[in-house]
Amino acid sequence: MSYSGSNDRYWTHLANIRLLRLSDNEEIDLRRFEPPLDWIGLFGNNNPVQIEVGCGKGRFLVESAQQNANVNYIGIENSWKYVLRTQQRLKKHGLTNACLVYADAAYFAQNYVPDHSIQAYHIYFPDPWPKDRHQKRRLFNNPIWIDQAVRTLDSREGHLFVATDFTDYFVQIKHRLDDTSQLIYLPELSQDTNYIQTSFEIKYRTQGRQIYRAVYRIKNEI
Repeated sequence: MSYSGSNDRYWTHLANIRLLRLSDNEEIDLRRFEPPLDWIGLFGNNNPVQIEVGCGKGRFLVESAQQNANVNYIGIENSWKYVLRTQQRLKKHGLTNACLVYADAAYFAQNYVPDHSIQAYHIYFPDPWPKDRHQKRRLFNNPIWIDQAVRTLDSREGHLFVATDFTDYFVQIKHRLDDTSQLIYLPELSQDTNYIQTSFEIKYRTQGRQIYRAVYRIKNEI
């Protein structure tokens, strides 16, 4: 596997990839599992699975799990501090339809997520890495991530939701996704205002920043 933005922190994620399951408070070393993961075995049901990439302090994940008990959620986060904070929020609300993964998102998708098994990906306010020399680290500059998102989205109804306040990053993201032949841009859904906001979005809207959103659906070739 090659990754243009690799660094010590990135390889630390690969060496310590962990999953926290809320139904039994178990911390699982994913390196001991033969991939891909079995969602029914993990959650104990066959409900659809949605993934939030970069769940941060957990506001979106917690509210989504509360409002949609018939959906299983996975929050991927590369900060162990935030993984533990979100775990406490999920426990406080007694939510067991969510798991947390400490990992690099592209690596987790490539190695642990089964084909066509994800109902939706939520990527809200990914790190824009604004300095020119760091932009290779942007999530959507990693071709592995886009390829794996397409591979793992449900071929009948898979959706990808993106939001950012960073203008040039949004232009780049939309360009890359528009050029992905397996995805269809949904302009009306992209303009929808009835959705759960992350902590970042609430903060940025309070500051008067422009928020850019885009929603894509996998092409149904069945």
